[in-house]
Amino acid sequence: MSCATSRWCPVVGWEGQATGADWAARRDGPKNSQLSQRWIGTSWRIGSQLPQSLLSISIQRLGEVDLVCRALETELMTQPQQAGDLDLRLNYLAVLSEWWIGSAYAICYTLKDRKILSADEFLRLADDLRMIRVQIEKYEVPSDKKLTEPLQFSPTQLRPDEKEPPIYAYDKSDPLRAHISRRGISARFSYMWEVFDVKADASRWYERLELSDR
Repeated sequence: MSCATSRWCPVVGWEGQATGADWAARRDGPKNSQLSQRWIGTSWRIGSQLPQSLLSISIQRLGEVDLVCRALETELMTQPQQAGDLDLRLNYLAVLSEWWIGSAYAICYTLKDRKILSADEFLRLADDLRMIRVQIEKYEVPSDKKLTEPLQFSPTQLRPDEKEPPIYAYDKSDPLRAHISRRGISARFSYMWEVFDVKADASRWYERLELSDR
């Protein structure tokens, strides 16, 4: 299997020599190696509370993807795309980041639903992951059942032929409703999503790296 980049691919790794957490730890040294051990320790500490399940393995895999994302984020900062190069690293980062959000949400949902974790900080993280996941995997505004009227959204940038930003309505009663949130890359080259919070009636941005650091 090959990827359209001359240096790095999340499938075959760096020049085909390593993948996953091993590659990420070698790529960024002791810092990621220590983080890898933290993920493993967390997987057994929390996963063991749901015996006869694969929760520990799921948490370890979540950690491996986190390490690969971090290594790729670091590489994008230190080795930016060169003019004229076919560089798909940002595309791979988007794929891995969205997978990480969905998997992290599913794990947190299980921990909350089974009453394994209930601390306020954890519940805030779980809810933030829920809102991002609803937008990127269900194409919906989170908690849209609470809306009392349709919302109006506009894209980030105008096309050359547009004088005013186009407005589209999001109606919770429309079975074909869809919402694609604005996305971006932070100063740390981590993926970001803008989320509309119905309860707060406001939008805010989330960074994948900040969520992982919690």
